[in-house]
Amino acid sequence: MVLVTITDTATKAPATTAPSLADVAAGAKADRNRAVDLYRVGAMGLVALGHWMAVAIGVDGNGKLVAGNALQLAPRLAFVSWFFQVMPLFFVVGGFSSAMSLDAHTASGGRPQDWVAARLRRMVSPAIVLAATWLGLLGLAYLVDNTLVDTTNGGGLTPLAAAGAVGAAIPLWFLANYTIDTAVAPYVLPLFRRRPRSVAVAGGGAFLALEALRLTHPDGALHWLPYLNWVLGWMLFQVMGFAWRDGLLPTGRKLVALAAGAWAAALAAVAFGPYPVAMVHFPGLANSPTHPPSAALMLYGIASSATALAAAPAVSRYLAANRRAWSAVVAGNSVALSCYLWHLSAAVAASGLFYAAGWLPTAPVGSTAWWLQKTPLMACAAAILVGIVALVSRVEQRALLGPRQPWRGGEASMLATAAGLSAGVKLWANPRAELVTAGMIVVGLVWLTQLRGPRSTGA
Repeated sequence: MVLVTITDTATKAPATTAPSLADVAAGAKADRNRAVDLYRVGAMGLVALGHWMAVAIGVDGNGKLVAGNALQLAPRLAFVSWFFQVMPLFFVVGGFSSAMSLDAHTASGGRPQDWVAARLRRMVSPAIVLAATWLGLLGLAYLVDNTLVDTTNGGGLTPLAAAGAVGAAIPLWFLANYTIDTAVAPYVLPLFRRRPRSVAVAGGGAFLALEALRLTHPDGALHWLPYLNWVLGWMLFQVMGFAWRDGLLPTGRKLVALAAGAWAAALAAVAFGPYPVAMVHFPGLANSPTHPPSAALMLYGIASSATALAAAPAVSRYLAANRRAWSAVVAGNSVALSCYLWHLSAAVAASGLFYAAGWLPTAPVGSTAWWLQKTPLMACAAAILVGIVALVSRVEQRALLGPRQPWRGGEASMLATAAGLSAGVKLWANPRAELVTAGMIVVGLVWLTQLRGPRSTGA
């Protein structure tokens, strides 16, 4: 999730002082693939902007608060999602970074569980602050409703707080999948390097077989089986990142040709196949591109990632020659996860302020008037996010720059912890308030009992 320069020291003795971000920027090697860092922070920014654009919170003709997804309420906007679906590229970048970090970790004699533990602590530390905040808000709302507010006719703060917690948790599905990919990376990477073509063909073949089963037997006895693509699909993008790191992908004109062919195939899949134009999920969408990943999304992901990879050499050269731009990328990466975790919380807070002031959009979703009314709301969300990140990013930066603690257990205990963490985050990203609350509690318990500090017993 963050700069790999920092992550290659998981088993070394902790330094007495953590390096500063300036040290990190200045210490980058001349041959570093700096495009990886730019793509990572750029992806987080595009996700936030895309979510802010898609959130459709307003008031109807009766002054009632309404909320929905702009793509669902204005389907003609579906094509916009092609500019904001960056998660395939993010997983490719994650695979590249993981391979690079694992190489350094293994060369220093590190164990797989130590590397996984360092990565999970780095991801979970900022998420714990988000969970604690929303659990506190839910508890406070419940307390106020049961002591100060008459809720016999409905209403009160608790339903609003629950709706806010659900909305803020929407992007967290990503952490559930990234946790799985991180946990298995020390095992998938060596397997891929032994048989790169076999792994790619077997993985792609399994994905397509499950996709065919989903499309042809949506209500069959094995209707649950295609949901394995929720793991396999994103893992295949990680494997693409491994291939990028190892120089196994085409370069130059061949890579551009690959990108062009994949773009054509993705367009054909939505034009002539059973797939929707949208490349992001929203309620009621048939053949969702991401729930689980569809063949159309895989083609789109290959196309967009190959395009970015083709541009990577030029991007890296630019960042190496422009110290100010590179420093901005380093600084952005130090708060990228905080921005990702909190951007919808900022949108919820901005919507609350605009609702109280009577400024929420009232025009039809997707209309010119709606965009004009919505722009100040998005600007307010951005300003709130800046303030939140200024407070909470210290946790992310401590996890990024601080010393690493080895995992005092075996590989099995680490995998079990990762599974529990992924399940908790998956619950947290659920659209039901009670499951969101349960998910936050599970993630918190995993953090407190397993990841907050080194374990004292083996597995």
